[in-house]
Amino acid sequence: MKLHKLNTSHLQYVESGQFIIRFLTDFKNSTLVPTEDAEFNALYQSLLQQSPIYDRALMQIQSWAESKKLMDLDYIRDRKMTTVRTVVSTFRHTDDEDEKKAYDLLMTLLRTYKRVEHMNFEAESLALDNFIAEIRSPRFSAAATKLALEKHLMNLEAANTNFKTLFSNRSTNINTTEVFDTKALRKKILETYKDLAEYVLVMAKRKNTPFYTELLTILNTGRSYFSDLIARRKGTAAGTDPRI
Repeated sequence: MKLHKLNTSHLQYVESGQFIIRFLTDFKNSTLVPTEDAEFNALYQSLLQQSPIYDRALMQIQSWAESKKLMDLDYIRDRKMTTVRTVVSTFRHTDDEDEKKAYDLLMTLLRTYKRVEHMNFEAESLALDNFIAEIRSPRFSAAATKLALEKHLMNLEAANTNFKTLFSNRSTNINTTEVFDTKALRKKILETYKDLAEYVLVMAKRKNTPFYTELLTILNTGRSYFSDLIARRKGTAAGTDPRI
């Protein structure tokens, strides 16, 4: 017994909402009763509560004429920050003493910004500005130069600037009084789903009763569909992974 492999971080924003709805719908259409397991039911009810809120957040984003481009630019700057981390991490086991010192110093800075990609849009913009300023400050600049980071920092800075420019010029004609932190909502709902899926897998292995094995089948049906969707997108648009 296993869960069909699926990296939910590769789901685009709208897809992640559809993914949760797919599970909720498939479960509702089954003969299973959620109250048969209190732990499962708590997670299931949490998804039921979060899903419509997340959907409204997606609808708000989609009401912006610039929304798709905005999400694309946010994804790009997230990946540029990941690149900086990756480059630094390659020096983790270096035998060069100066490179090791540079690595250790820069890791202290990177740990301060380890959750920057999960911040809301405005907070991330400010955090990236601060990160770039710090890594170019006298304390860190020599280390950054030693590990040849400047090109990657320039790419990160440009990506963040591109996002901020579009974000500041976004449509102001959003006819709603609700304001959503879409990133936080996405993160929370996918974490709840992950907890639910992992719990079902454990119980299916431990008890192997029809309730849990059918639940596992329902989960895997949706996971298989969206895994194939991601694979097809990567095959037809190599090198791109927009999130909406």
